Amino acid sequence: MSTQRKSKEYRYLERRIIQIEKNFKFHQSINGITSLQADRLRGLRLLCHAEFEDYFESVALRLLNAAEKKWLDKKIANYNLSSVFIWHDRIDKNDTNETKARMIIADFRKEIKSNHGIKEDNIKKLFGPLGYKIDDFDAMFISTLSSFGTLRGETAHTSANKTQQPLDQNTEINRINDLLEGISDFESVLNSRQT
Repeated sequence: MSTQRKSKEYRYLERRIIQIEKNFKFHQSINGITSLQADRLRGLRLLCHAEFEDYFESVALRLLNAAEKKWLDKKIANYNLSSVFIWHDRIDKNDTNETKARMIIADFRKEIKSNHGIKEDNIKKLFGPLGYKIDDFDAMFISTLSSFGTLRGETAHTSANKTQQPLDQNTEINRINDLLEGISDFESVLNSRQT
C-alpha cells in the first residue's frame, strides 16, 4: 500500500483476510487436494468474498455519512454529496432543500445496504453516485474483482462434485492478496476527491 494512511476499513479487512487465510491453510500435496482441502478452499473463497463485499459497502457508507454530517453541520455539500444529489432523480420539487437532501441520502443509503457483490456493476452502483467513474479505478483491479465475484457465485451455487476447475491453494491466496493490494490504488482514487 502507498505511503498514505490506510483506512480503518482497510485495516480491518487486512486483519480478517490474514486470519481467514490462516484458518483455512493446509499443506497441499503435489498429487492434488483432498475433498476436505477442496472444501477449505471453497470456504476461503466465500469468506474472503464476504469480507471484500463488506469493505466496499462500509467505505461507501463512510463516504456518504461523512458527506451527510458536513451537510447537516455546515450546509456544505462536498464532492461526494454533490455527486449523490446530481445522481438522484426522484425528488418532489415542492419539498424543502432539507427534506430533499434527507430523502436523497436515505435513498442512496438503501442502495448501499442492498448491494450483493463485488463485480464491476456493484462497484459502479456503490461509488458511481458518489462521483467516481469505473474508469477512475485500475482496470486490472476491477477485472480481478469481477472474476473473483464470478468464482464466488460458482462456488456458492454449485455442488462440489460439479466443480469444473480444480482448486489450488496458492492460486486462491495469490488472487485474494492481489485484490487486497489493489485496494491501495482504489483508496488513493477515493481520497483524491475528499474535502
